[in-house]
Amino acid sequence: MIFVDGIIFSLQRSGGISVYFNELLNHLNKNNECVTHLLYENDNGYTSTYPINSKIRWKISLERFLRVPVSGDQDDIFHSSYYRLPEKKFKGKIVTTVHDFTEELYPRGLNSKVLHLQKRRAILNSDGLICISENTKKDMHRFIPESVRIPTQVIYNGVGDFSSDSLGGSFEPYVIFVGARSGYKNFEMCVSALQDLGGINLIAVGGGQFTSAEQEMLNKIIPGRFSHAGFISESELEKLYQKALALVYPSYYEGFGIPVIEAMKSGCPVIASRSSSITEISGDAALLIENITAEKLKLAILDLKDPTIRNTKIISGITNAEKYSWEKMAFETLSFYNYLRGKK
Repeated sequence: MIFVDGIIFSLQRSGGISVYFNELLNHLNKNNECVTHLLYENDNGYTSTYPINSKIRWKISLERFLRVPVSGDQDDIFHSSYYRLPEKKFKGKIVTTVHDFTEELYPRGLNSKVLHLQKRRAILNSDGLICISENTKKDMHRFIPESVRIPTQVIYNGVGDFSSDSLGGSFEPYVIFVGARSGYKNFEMCVSALQDLGGINLIAVGGGQFTSAEQEMLNKIIPGRFSHAGFISESELEKLYQKALALVYPSYYEGFGIPVIEAMKSGCPVIASRSSSITEISGDAALLIENITAEKLKLAILDLKDPTIRNTKIISGITNAEKYSWEKMAFETLSFYNYLRGKK
């Protein structure tokens, strides 16, 4: 039996970790694995398949730190979606997926300290660890050096069913910024890069509506040339990628960086910071910028208006994206489960 603790689905409405576990569950079920999905009630209608203390049910933020009341045999697997552990009576193998070390690199006070302690406890009490990139594994060994003793497998994230519309086709005059926009994500840098590029607009996807401060900044730097697409379907996002001049992804740090591979698979050139896992997953298929700045971003955007450079990046991006799939992620995860069970 594989027990997947679905706490993440109550902690966030959307996001990379939710996508990861949703895809893992879907593919495990397709492979006829015996899976028990432990879910909480939330706005999407998920329900729990195990008892929750009624006194704290109203506050999932507390429940997330408690052990999961589940028991299992030696061949069973417990895999939490967000750094939780089963009760000590659990006899099977505990697996933890480690996504990133954002809280450690960009701390937010007490909240980050608490989350680090939770992550540390889960990692050091696991029988096996999955890291979503070599960069995340390196960070884990840096921030939690004791983790080197625990069997660890790097298993890359996948990407949805995106496809390219055409190779080297025409593009519309806009760039895309996907995901969260605060701090190290360098959203303001992206906006500043467009200041002198009057014919190019910006479309932000996800990350919540623009704050009043962002709205003020956008109106000051690129007035009338920006919009927010909100949370859109995968097919809608695919169309935006296919028609865009580029995905601009200047983040200083990512555990993986799913939008980079989504864009490549859709035939959209990628401009990104040469940092963290981005270099690892994109190789030469993206325009990677060392010590990224707004001026360097602007020049990279202009470079992609050159048909030769653009076509080269589109073709290499599509080829690179073929290495990543959710089916491959799930197969390698199941193989790791079996390794820990002794079924090599």
